[in-house]
Amino acid sequence: MTGRFPAQSVIEDKMRLIVERGNYDMVHLFSDEGLLLAGHTGEGTVDSDSLAELSIMLRQVKKMADVMGKISDIRELLVEGYNKRKIIFRFFHAFGQEVTLAIVVPPRTSYRALTNSLMKTIEKVSF
Repeated sequence: MTGRFPAQSVIEDKMRLIVERGNYDMVHLFSDEGLLLAGHTGEGTVDSDSLAELSIMLRQVKKMADVMGKISDIRELLVEGYNKRKIIFRFFHAFGQEVTLAIVVPPRTSYRALTNSLMKTIEKVSF
C-alpha cells in the first residue's frame, strides 16, 4: 500500500507478523463502506476484491439477523469448509466507524487469541 499513515503501519506490521508465523493466510481490515484500511496477504489466498465484497454482504446478513432473528450486535461470522480452512469476519468499532476484520485461517489453526490481540491493537491506534 502507498500513502500509509502511522496507525496503518502499526496495524500492518502486526498483521505481517501473524501471517509470516503461519497463523493466518491473509488478514484485511475494511471500513464500513468496504474500503481497505490495512491488510497483509500471504501466498495462495483469497482475492482481496472478493474478500471485500463478501465482507459487505456479510454486513448485510448481520443487519438482517438483528431485524429478523433478534440477534443483536453480532461480533463474528465464520465460514468453514470441509477442509477446515476458515474465513472469519469480526465486526467492531475503530476509526469512528464499524469496521470488519476479515481473516483467512489455515486448517487446524487457532485464531481467537491472535484476533483479539490484533483487534485491541487496532482499537488502540484508532483513537
